[in-house]
Amino acid sequence: MKKLHSPATPPKRAPKARWRPARRKRRIIGMPRIRSCFCRSTKFRTAFVRHNKYRDVQVYRCLAEGCKRRFTPDNGFKGRTYLPEDIVTALGDRACCKKVRDILDSIAKNGRRPRRSTLHYWFVVYPRMVTPYLASLDLFMSETMYTDEIIVYINGTKCVIFTTSDEGSRVLTAYQIGRNKGSHDVAPMFRMDMDVRGTVPSLVKNDGAKNFASAHERVFRYNAEGKPSMRTRHIHLDGDTHTNLKERDNGTLRDFVESCRGLKLLDTTYVGLYQIHFNVARSHTGIGGLRPMEAAGVGFEHDDKWFALIVNAADYNNAVKLGEIEPAAGAQPPRSGFRARLE
Repeated sequence: MKKLHSPATPPKRAPKARWRPARRKRRIIGMPRIRSCFCRSTKFRTAFVRHNKYRDVQVYRCLAEGCKRRFTPDNGFKGRTYLPEDIVTALGDRACCKKVRDILDSIAKNGRRPRRSTLHYWFVVYPRMVTPYLASLDLFMSETMYTDEIIVYINGTKCVIFTTSDEGSRVLTAYQIGRNKGSHDVAPMFRMDMDVRGTVPSLVKNDGAKNFASAHERVFRYNAEGKPSMRTRHIHLDGDTHTNLKERDNGTLRDFVESCRGLKLLDTTYVGLYQIHFNVARSHTGIGGLRPMEAAGVGFEHDDKWFALIVNAADYNNAVKLGEIEPAAGAQPPRSGFRARLE
């Protein structure tokens, strides 16, 4: 019997070179030294221990010439009656879509049960605190940017959350909340993405929305090499051009919004809380189990990422306030996360 031959199969294409974060040595950020809140001096001695109602606080005396003042180190938890462990646990659990009731129960095991308003205050203040510090970090990203949107309801009104992210490191670079999906101006979000990555991406992948095309033409005209920045709007489930990575991130963002039982304010800070946790504390199997900040070349020495981030952000903000360092050039002062201003 004659054997039938199957038609010749086309040769397989060579796999595309995968972006690897090991091109540059990672920058490990340690815990800052104790400094005076008035002169930023590291010369001090212990003065006494202040016995407050809920916890003891160590007070120091500055030994710098012309200062000689007593101070309590501003580590981001100064003036808080709750333990730093409770605050960090609340921030991490809320960003992981945990219910507020469960967060209150876990904190109550330490002897005190905070109010819901106290938790909301933490969720508003700490994302705003760490924003300038995150904008000052030098991140190493790829040349491709993803952008997409999801539809949510804010106080019963249909709204849209636009987000941008990096393909290689998975860092969520910017987000913006608007009223309309196709006509809202997303140019401020594109500028924020350019400020975070430090350069213009060579390729932008998005869907067929007209506002993405107009913002790309106005903001991302040429990249760092002087070549025109490209934009693709192909929508495929497979192949070499698709937005599947961004769609997966949108699914995670939808889960977080659903756990909030609906957002209440258009200028909400909860999306910034999710974005910071996504970049700093959440590991991804697509980048070898690293966190997006680690894949972008920045890591923290302390095991608790939220604690290390808050302590370093407080030290950075104090240095900026006293004029020791200047804010990052070109970086906008968003209220929470890498957020673009509402216009």
